Amino acid sequence: MERKIKCERIAATQYALEGFIGDYLDGVTEQWLKVAPASNPAMLEMFRDRDRKPRRNMVPWAGEFAGKYLTSAVQILRLTGDESLRAYVARFVAELIETQAEDGYLGPWPATSRLTGRAPNVGGLTWDAWGHYHAMLGLLLWYEDSDDGKALGCAGKIGDLVCSKFLGRKRRRLVDTGSTEMNLALIHSLCLLYRKVRKRKYLDMALQIADEFAAEGPDGPLAGDYVRTALAGQAFFETPKPRWESLHPIMGMLELYWLTGAEDYRTAFEHIWWSIAELDRHNNGGFSSGEAAQGNPYHQGAIETCCTIAWIAAGVEMLRLTGNSVVADEIELA
Repeated sequence: MERKIKCERIAATQYALEGFIGDYLDGVTEQWLKVAPASNPAMLEMFRDRDRKPRRNMVPWAGEFAGKYLTSAVQILRLTGDESLRAYVARFVAELIETQAEDGYLGPWPATSRLTGRAPNVGGLTWDAWGHYHAMLGLLLWYEDSDDGKALGCAGKIGDLVCSKFLGRKRRRLVDTGSTEMNLALIHSLCLLYRKVRKRKYLDMALQIADEFAAEGPDGPLAGDYVRTALAGQAFFETPKPRWESLHPIMGMLELYWLTGAEDYRTAFEHIWWSIAELDRHNNGGFSSGEAAQGNPYHQGAIETCCTIAWIAAGVEMLRLTGNSVVADEIELA
């Protein structure tokens, strides 16, 4: 049974943001959002030339940039209503969709490496599913504001590809592709996609990923085991995968609560959020030390921006769940 969200963004809200915040949004819009794709053409080119040789020498997370850019652009567009930004984002989305392969693949790795976790032109495992997660998230946010059916269709093709490769008793599971804090984040975007189109396979794939959280390998846990460890009372820093990226699959866990009503998902999410607030949120509002939870808010490890953004995103979900003003304070502090 689907549950009612307690605290939700009011649709079509308009804002009049002035002063420091207004200037900041103008600066981000003019000096980043409207210039980034042209100034950083590889953001899309890496998708266009994924099968060309010589191959690009890339980092494992190379496929995330387009989706993260799109997510930020839509979120700022919601605040400013800047019509020139809207037109710019529409062109970017159209170009992004054109790079999608026939099978739904929207990543930077060659054909033999698609969603395998490995590629010949990277050092280490690929975060390929992670890149698709961010693409889906950006496309779905854009669809909400633009009613662009092609964007929804693009996200749906990604969902179809993921289900065809991993749903059911397949020889290789999504959890077997490695980098599980990142790659299992697809649970979140699959839930959001299911909410839009109501194809049961997307929900089934999300539920399967939730089961894979507890997967074990010969050397121990393959993933973060987020549900079981939280229900057992363990703090987030004590879990098998306490890196910041885990917050994205954890947000998917809460989406499963909204969609299924299963209380364990809600209880686990709340426990993880409060354990981070107590043990890993620094007094400057930042989250993580050395890109992971340490159980010590005074740990001297570097606080990366990505980590705190993920903490804010989890806080927004916690606020939607609880309506608790303490959570709003935490978001503001971060």
